[in-house]
Amino acid sequence: MPAASRERHLEQWRADVAGAHEAGVGRGDVVRGAIAVALTADRDSPVLTGEPRGAASRRLSRRGVTLLAAVGTTSAALWLTADLASPAVAIPSAVEIALAVGRSALGVVLLGGVLLAIVLFIGAAALSRSAVVRGAFAVTALGIPVLALAAMCPIPAGVSAAGVGLTVGGAAIGLAGAWRSMPLVLEDRSSPLTRRRPVAIAGLVSVTALLALGVLDLLVWNPLAKVPGYELSAIYAEMIAADGFDPALAAQSVAVWGGVWLVAAVGVTVVALTRGGAWLTPRRLGILYLSIIGAALFLRLFAGFSIGMSIADTFGTSGGDVSALSQVFHLVGPLSFAAALLLFGWAPAGRRTTGVPLTS
Repeated sequence: MPAASRERHLEQWRADVAGAHEAGVGRGDVVRGAIAVALTADRDSPVLTGEPRGAASRRLSRRGVTLLAAVGTTSAALWLTADLASPAVAIPSAVEIALAVGRSALGVVLLGGVLLAIVLFIGAAALSRSAVVRGAFAVTALGIPVLALAAMCPIPAGVSAAGVGLTVGGAAIGLAGAWRSMPLVLEDRSSPLTRRRPVAIAGLVSVTALLALGVLDLLVWNPLAKVPGYELSAIYAEMIAADGFDPALAAQSVAVWGGVWLVAAVGVTVVALTRGGAWLTPRRLGILYLSIIGAALFLRLFAGFSIGMSIADTFGTSGGDVSALSQVFHLVGPLSFAAALLLFGWAPAGRRTTGVPLTS
């Protein structure tokens, strides 16, 4: 049963079971009746949900879309960073094993996310009263396994294109129809400072720590990992002599990268700790900080581009990041984006209007 009416029904069913003997009714009959009611109830009815019709379908479809986006972002990152076989990579065996185990576990989680997305779109289709929206979400649910199959094994390009078309097109048409039938209403949510403060401080500390580690990795640890057997000073000296490398310009680029995202995190924190930041609920703060982390770690590639290319030209290595911390960042960045998407998609339901029966 929908959450808004679940306790009321459970209380009634417990009372029916307790008084079944006095009423001359078997307890099994009461249980079977309760199961029948639960299976046949209109789960989009305002009487049961305390929300306008269409809210449940739209919520399920929104969660399905953001879950697919999170799975896609993480899957793309795993695919792009899967090859760690470069002979210059000096990754400790324990870290390499941990990364391999983490990637395997993440693969299982991603598969579960795909299955859950299918269930969410099927639920959105079942709860919708519009034939067009039902059909669109059903098509989306059909396209998801085709996309998953294309990601796991080689299939004809036409089949992959069909999967993309079914999934994206179905979701777009379904969302447009669902949102048109019930206009979006943003609720005025707020949070007290006692709830905002720990999230804001933790977010700022996390962003600052990751940026500091990112700067050290770009300027120190990654060059050492790309050119094993050399001291850092020797690496930079060789780059200056052979490639005209400018250490000051490279350091400025890295500093700008770290400074921009640090200012963004500090700005969010300052607003969250003021009286005017009551609208920044813990969930919204989580979305902002996770988005900052994801964007910073993604754009880190451009901050260290000149260093990586100069090392590649001077020592004949690849231009990518190969240090142990870089491999961790390759997972942390997309996972942060994915978590931000899930927090956005799993927005709390609107304020319910239970206690007053609503007609459909």
